[in-house]
Amino acid sequence: MTGLRELFEDAADSSARPSRLTAEEVYDAGRRRHRRRLTAATAAGASALATVAVVAVNLLSPVPPPVDGPPIASRTTMTGDPDPASGRRIRWAGAADREHLYLSLSNCTGGPCQKQRVALVGSTDGGRTWSDRGTPITVSALAVLGPDALIAAAPGSRPDADRALLASLDGGRTWAAAQPAGTAEAVPDGGTAICWSPRAGTPCTLHAVDPATRGVAPLTAQPPLTMRTDELRIEESAGRLRVAGTDPATGRPAVSTSADAGRSWSTHVFADAPACPKEGCEAPLLAVTGTATTYAATTGGGVRAVYRADGTDGRWQRLTDADLPDEQGTKGSFVTADGTHVLSQLVNGRAADARRYWVARDGGAYQAVELDGLPTTAGPVRRTPDGWFHAPDADGTLYGSTDGWRWSPVTHR
Repeated sequence: MTGLRELFEDAADSSARPSRLTAEEVYDAGRRRHRRRLTAATAAGASALATVAVVAVNLLSPVPPPVDGPPIASRTTMTGDPDPASGRRIRWAGAADREHLYLSLSNCTGGPCQKQRVALVGSTDGGRTWSDRGTPITVSALAVLGPDALIAAAPGSRPDADRALLASLDGGRTWAAAQPAGTAEAVPDGGTAICWSPRAGTPCTLHAVDPATRGVAPLTAQPPLTMRTDELRIEESAGRLRVAGTDPATGRPAVSTSADAGRSWSTHVFADAPACPKEGCEAPLLAVTGTATTYAATTGGGVRAVYRADGTDGRWQRLTDADLPDEQGTKGSFVTADGTHVLSQLVNGRAADARRYWVARDGGAYQAVELDGLPTTAGPVRRTPDGWFHAPDADGTLYGSTDGWRWSPVTHR
C-alpha cells in the first residue's frame, strides 16, 4: 500500500498555486497523481538526475571550497504552513520584494546551539506558504540579491581558515562555492554590489555579482574607505551605490557614492561628526528611501548626529543631533514610505533586548514613537527595493509593513 508521505508529496508536487485543502482532499489528490506517474517514474527520474547535474556544474563556475563541500538540496517540501518557524528562532530574514521572502531558522534540537548552522525556508507568495530549501547550511552571513538569487559567507573548516563565498540561483535549493577572480569595471545591469572579505572582521572590498555570467569579481575602482560589514550587500537607490566606512587618513566616519555603477566614487568625510571613542569611529548607519535622498547617522560620546543627502549634487547636510538615552547605542536606521527617518535604539530588557524607535519631524528634535503592531523585540527593520518593510521577532514571527508605520505578522497568522 502506498505510504501517506509519498501520496502527500505527489499532491504537493503540483505546479499550481498552493491552496488550503483538507487532509482528505490532499490524500485523494496524491493517490490520483501517484497512479498517473508510476508509468513514467523511471524515465523521469533519469531526466531529473541529468538536470540536477547540469545545474550543479553551471552555478557560478564553482571551485573547490575551503569548507566541507557546499550543501546540495534535498527534495523541496511545500509546508503550506504560515508558521514555518514552528517554535524555532529566526536567525535572519531577507526579501527580494513583497512576494519573495526568506528565513534562516535555528537548527538546534536540544543542547548547545551552533548559531551558524541554520535551515533555510522560502516563500514566493508573500508568506502564505513556505517551502524547505534543502539541507541545513552553515553560514555567517546571508543576503538576497534577487527573487531566486542569494549569496552567503560560510566559515572555514578551521578557526584560522578563510571563509568561503557561496551562491544560489535557485532560491537556496542548491549552492555552489565561488572564488572571486579577475576584476570588474562596473556592476552590470541587473547585478549587485557586495562588500566581501575572506576573513571575518577584517576590511572588505566591493565586488560585482553578475547573475548573467554567474561571476563574482572585485571592482577595479574601490571607494577610498576602510569598510567592514556583515551585511554583504551594500545600499543602492535611484541608480546610486552608497557604502559607509571610515576615512583611512583621519579615522572619521565617511560615505562614498557612485552614480556610474562603481566606475568612480565621490567621498564625503563627516569632519564635524561627534568625537569618536578611544577605540575608533564607527561607520555611519545608512538609510535609503527609494529616491536620491539618503540619511546617515553617526555616533560618538553618546551623541547621534544625523545627516541627509538630497538630489543629484551629493552634498550632505547636518540636520540635528539626536539626544537619545545612552543605552546600548543606535543599532539601526530606516526611512518610512512617507519619508520619515527612523532611528532604532537597542535597550536592555528583562527577558530580551528590546528596540526603541525615534523620529524627528520637520527638522525638530528626535522623539520616541511606537510602530503600530511591531513588538519591541522585533528587528532589525529592512526595506526591499520595491518599498516593503520586514522585521523578524525573537519568538519566530516575521512582521511586514507597506509603510513602515503599521505592521502585521507574516507568519503566525
